[in-house]
Amino acid sequence: MDIGTLSFRYAKALFSLAKDKGLEEQVYENMKMLSDCFLRERSLQEALVNPLVSTAAKEKLLVTAGGIKVCDLYVRFIRLVLEHKRESYLLFFARSFIDLYRKEKKITRVLFTTAVPTDKPIEEHLKKKLRKETGYTIEFSGRVNPDLIGGFQLQIGNYRLDTSYASQLRNIRNQLLNR
Repeated sequence: MDIGTLSFRYAKALFSLAKDKGLEEQVYENMKMLSDCFLRERSLQEALVNPLVSTAAKEKLLVTAGGIKVCDLYVRFIRLVLEHKRESYLLFFARSFIDLYRKEKKITRVLFTTAVPTDKPIEEHLKKKLRKETGYTIEFSGRVNPDLIGGFQLQIGNYRLDTSYASQLRNIRNQLLNR
């Protein structure tokens, strides 16, 4: 079976049930935390596919990865996945659930990278402006990258705006080399 189809089915079933029970926001937070754990800790995936790790230990690990406060529906979902031996696909299930939730709730992620830390008022102004332009709720995350020298990089979904000095200098250099 195609991983995309499988992950969408599991995620859709979980999202539908969470929505019916009014728990979609809690499950969303748990799935975001789980997804982040997979990305930060590569050994999590290794532990899940290791046949020497017991199902109970895998469940405990996944519940812990869901965050400090996990809802009962999340725990039941983890148990279902473990029962059906689908734990190797759990990251895909989590990402599919997150995508479904964001689409339903009209949420878009924004990554704002600058050379120096930005003030909260600037971030709030940017979020407000982007919300007005897109009509979507903004999940904002800021990052500092001194290599940019100045300016900023703004990533909204698949769209990226790069006004950094480093990028402009690189473009000028490439133009000079091509002459």
